[in-house]
Amino acid sequence: MHGVYHVEPEKVKIVAIAHDMAKELTNEEIQQITDKYNIELDEIETRNKDLIHAKIGAYLMKNEYHFTNDMANAIAYHTTGRAEMSLLEKIIYLADATEETREYCSHHYVDIIKKDIDQGIVEIQKWVMGRLLERNKLIHPNSIECYNYYIEHNKSKNESNE
Repeated sequence: MHGVYHVEPEKVKIVAIAHDMAKELTNEEIQQITDKYNIELDEIETRNKDLIHAKIGAYLMKNEYHFTNDMANAIAYHTTGRAEMSLLEKIIYLADATEETREYCSHHYVDIIKKDIDQGIVEIQKWVMGRLLERNKLIHPNSIECYNYYIEHNKSKNESNE
């Protein structure tokens, strides 16, 4: 049985449960895991533990629990997004971004997502990057590439619908 977006609900549930499994790791545990799996963290990831947990979680779930590439990617990119996300990646990214404990969780975003999942990605990226800019925080290139991709993707989609 498939859900609204024709993705297996069980797969979505499993990834949703696992996506933050590495969030509470200590710096020592992070170092052990990055050493064990030869995980290379980029400069922005090393400065932001919120980004590290996504990458490490993806490696752990793929290598320890045999997640598929798609499932691991959904975990790896749930904080930054990326260009050309799979449907599972989009669902996990948007569900994480709009969960009820988020300060910016609003029915406005959920309504956009229900109408057009790709436009929802653009709107969430705009909000998140705006907050990062306001706080003088670094923006990961994956987020910028995600925003740029979906702006152009949506433009092409809208032009073909006219």
